[in-house]
Amino acid sequence: MMSAEEFFQRGREFDVKGKGKEAIIEYTRAIELDPNYVEAYFYRGNALALEGQPQKGIEDAQKAVAIYQSRGDSVRASLVQHLVENTQEGMREGEF
Repeated sequence: MMSAEEFFQRGREFDVKGKGKEAIIEYTRAIELDPNYVEAYFYRGNALALEGQPQKGIEDAQKAVAIYQSRGDSVRASLVQHLVENTQEGMREGEF
């Protein structure tokens, strides 16, 4: 059986090749195995937004913010929160 890290790495490989839908599946598998896999939430959120599901992408990014905050990593939490705000602004302006 593959580990969460292996699924995540497969997701990254698909992402780099521009295969967002496949990447989302792999990130989801990583999250199913490790519900606190913050990087998987972050990258799945990006992929979802790029695949035309920005609200779901925001939800994943907000989950990443919450995990970073729970770990006391306010710098990363702030950076991801900024991404959330940019995505929300893009949605308001019709970019998605």
